[in-house]
Amino acid sequence: MITTLALMLLAAPAPSPPRCSSFATLPATDQKQYGSRYRFRVRTKGKAVAEEWVRTQVCPEARAALRAKRNASPTDKYGRPCTRTRTEMRPITSDGSMTMIPRQVCIR
Repeated sequence: MITTLALMLLAAPAPSPPRCSSFATLPATDQKQYGSRYRFRVRTKGKAVAEEWVRTQVCPEARAALRAKRNASPTDKYGRPCTRTRTEMRPITSDGSMTMIPRQVCIR
């Protein structure tokens, strides 16, 4: 029984680490695209903050998660999908000025 358990543990695939964990591990096209913003963050806020920005915003996995979250249907306060929605205009800042964007919200 112990050998079976040991074989199952050895045969189980190890969880793969994220493809990019720092700016150096990004693909070359992404390094070129995000290089100036990364260097700006290193200069102004430090390397640790810049690397955290890469992990949470720039990595392909992080971008896919943000895209999925943005495209998800709205949910009510209990986390259930809304059956009825309406469009509200919400103010956001854009380069120092305010602008309005449409957002779907639940109707109670």
